[in-house]
Amino acid sequence: MSAYQNILLGVDVYGPEVKKPFHQACAYARDNDAIFHIATVLNTKGTGTLKRMDPKLKELKRQAYETLETYQQQAEEAGVSNVKMILDTGSPKARITQHLAPEYDIDLLVVGATQGNKVENLLLGSVAEGVVREAKCDVLTVRENLG
Repeated sequence: MSAYQNILLGVDVYGPEVKKPFHQACAYARDNDAIFHIATVLNTKGTGTLKRMDPKLKELKRQAYETLETYQQQAEEAGVSNVKMILDTGSPKARITQHLAPEYDIDLLVVGATQGNKVENLLLGSVAEGVVREAKCDVLTVRENLG
């Protein structure tokens, strides 16, 4: 197996902290001397026109960028030498699999999967499940037990 060169960790900056997936992705990036992309996609699907929500979107982007900076700093402290941040908008599943992965030549996607109950999974849907189904590269799903 060849070493991974471009690893992307998808994070929901407004969801629970992704400790296990983050640490696992850092380890892969450090051990493979890979570029570590930490990405978040602000879900603007179904929000109507962007013009109408522009002030709110700017504030959401500012907050998301601050969270990504924190992750970047932690990755560098964990020994990852090349860390990039990606802030995008749209449908997270589609943007990650159809746009970000090809654009950044990602060969490993790392996503967290919370262990919610069946009702939570049906109501909330699962970006991780969609990424696993639609990705053209390897996907590492790391279980994060929040309870």
